[in-house]
Amino acid sequence: MQLQKLGERKITKQITKRFSIPYDDCALFEINGEYLLITTDMVYKKTHFPKEATFYQMGWYSIAINISDIASKGGEPIAYIVAFGLPRKMEIKNLEEILDGMEDCIDEYGGKLIGGDTKEANEITIVVTALGKVEKENFIPRKGARINDYIYVTGTLGKGGASLLDKNMEKLLLIKPRLKEGRKLARIGINCCMDLSDGLASSLYQLMDINQVGFKIYANKLPIDKDAKKYKNWLNLALYYGGDYELLFTTPKEIKGIKKIGKVIERKEVIIVKNGKEIKMENKGYEHFIS
Repeated sequence: MQLQKLGERKITKQITKRFSIPYDDCALFEINGEYLLITTDMVYKKTHFPKEATFYQMGWYSIAINISDIASKGGEPIAYIVAFGLPRKMEIKNLEEILDGMEDCIDEYGGKLIGGDTKEANEITIVVTALGKVEKENFIPRKGARINDYIYVTGTLGKGGASLLDKNMEKLLLIKPRLKEGRKLARIGINCCMDLSDGLASSLYQLMDINQVGFKIYANKLPIDKDAKKYKNWLNLALYYGGDYELLFTTPKEIKGIKKIGKVIERKEVIIVKNGKEIKMENKGYEHFIS
């Protein structure tokens, strides 16, 4: 069977099952009462960056998406290892622009670039491995959602999809990881969390599978980005397009300043309530090998 018949999430699940790896945003190791967080992401010019993207934006994005994973665990970044695959005819000034984007992102969110590798490739390929840390008692897993928990999301939804349609590369790629929010939530204590890279619907289905619970979302409570609101299909942008890099989490607590969008339910399904009617949310979003 070809990989395009499976898709990224089924492939990932198969690998994690084979090696008994917890399906989370970061791997973790206990060291002196803290968890060392380890996450890695690869970006490839053809699949990740529209033609309007600048080299600076590529550099920022490659670091920021890893920081977003650390943020979802309540942690803070401490170091990065970067591997480059670069075309032999690429201009050195373009590489410098990528490095500028990386450096500015690291300066803003913390940590230090400590090593990596460089090889020749047909297309720009960047693999970043980020290391972070979090107090053991503050670590936020993906698994932990409980029936009757409230569902919250930071920021707004649909900005990734709207930015792609608008060709607004600055808003699409210069993402702002919710590091401060993640640290705050870790101290408050929440039950589960993941970052929204592939879309709200896809993330809810992943959490459903991990937690063996369901979710009921209210369309009128979703914090829709103002740019997404310009489009008639704004709800689809919020649910299925991805690229928002917000934090999705559950807790029984009332939390001020963050939008409550629904509730954890017992039956294993993802429901959206729109105009008073319950509709099954589609299990789709951006997915490599398929999208």
